[in-house]
Amino acid sequence: MIARKCQKTALGQRWSRSLGRGLALFVSSLCVASFASAADLSQAVVRQKVNVVTVAPSLNAQGQPAAQGAVIHDENVVRTGVESRAELEFSDLTLARLGANSIFSFDAKARAMNFNQGAVLFSKPTKSGPVELRTGAITAAITGSTGFISNVRGAHGQSKKQGGTTLVGMLEGKMNGGTRWTDSAGHEHTTRFQLGPGQLLVARLDGPPRMAQFDIPRFLRTSPLVNGFSNPLRNMAEINRAVADYRADERGGFIDQTNIMVVSTKSGTVWDRQPNIPIEVSVAELNKNAGPGFLPVGTTGVIRGQLVWTTDADLDLYLTLPNGQQVSFKNVSVTFNNGNAIAKLDHDNLGRTIDIQPNIRVENIVVNGVPLAGLYTFLVNNFGTRNASDPFKLTVNFNGRTQVITGNLANGQNSPPVIVRVPGG
Repeated sequence: MIARKCQKTALGQRWSRSLGRGLALFVSSLCVASFASAADLSQAVVRQKVNVVTVAPSLNAQGQPAAQGAVIHDENVVRTGVESRAELEFSDLTLARLGANSIFSFDAKARAMNFNQGAVLFSKPTKSGPVELRTGAITAAITGSTGFISNVRGAHGQSKKQGGTTLVGMLEGKMNGGTRWTDSAGHEHTTRFQLGPGQLLVARLDGPPRMAQFDIPRFLRTSPLVNGFSNPLRNMAEINRAVADYRADERGGFIDQTNIMVVSTKSGTVWDRQPNIPIEVSVAELNKNAGPGFLPVGTTGVIRGQLVWTTDADLDLYLTLPNGQQVSFKNVSVTFNNGNAIAKLDHDNLGRTIDIQPNIRVENIVVNGVPLAGLYTFLVNNFGTRNASDPFKLTVNFNGRTQVITGNLANGQNSPPVIVRVPGG
């Protein structure tokens, strides 16, 4: 049924396979190893502050302004205000850089850092002892490494049961940990994960986590957690090596463009590639801004098509561009209109990937940039199935107008086309 898809270039799947190896599912409790005494979190110093930074003896206590050079003690809570940020340095030279509206504390006895809210970049010196990271539904351990965490608890539109969305990404080094979540039947699960450079985990309390890649060079260029402080990161040599590896993989075609490309706003909060939509909110909230009728999978675009089905069939989404080029599993990314536009398929779902529990499969093709004038034709093909036919839904949005078709496709059958006309000029 899927012979032609099994013949895809193995070399080009190297990066995406590494993501798969990093995310193995277990229904078990998370055990974090005891930490070496080299990880000294007994106190920290405010190396730099911008605008409003306060410190309080506990989470519920009244905070007082923290001056540059102030000493932060065990279990103190540091908060930053709007358009504010702070850099804390621990005795072992570990750094924690807090973005706007962040809440941070640390436990010296457990050698743990707690990220309650906001965006934080952490940098642990190489060859130093482990530290535990706690945020949202995630508990993890790092040694010498640099990464970031963005955590919003109870984002707009979410119930207390849903909680917030937590993102964890690595610039260099490794992270090992687990994330807790509860399914729709109320059963608790723990997903174990390992992250390396350029890998990102998106975790929620009410559903399984997702892994994706992010653009390391772009993050370094745009994030105030990196360039919004006067002192360079001590692990820049390791970060530069990770950037070199990333660019080499990119040149070799190993970078599988996934749902999320991470950048940062001026406030230091981690965002989705769509510049005005915070990724900390639920994925459903993200897609409310993408036009009506879309399920919370994938990203937005100037033109967007989404295929949804509920069987184990191998359905494929196609887009034919005005210049005759086609985007599909055969050609997942096409740059056109003299380099001013790009059309991408997010992933080739052979029916094996359930994007939304219990049985929903999704593929998206989006166009971004300045589209060429002309006709954009979407259609669905049933490449292979064991069923007599398979139901599908195709939703296409452009310029505020949404078109939807539904139906059933037998093996090898194509759907009617959905056509978007982009005017000239």
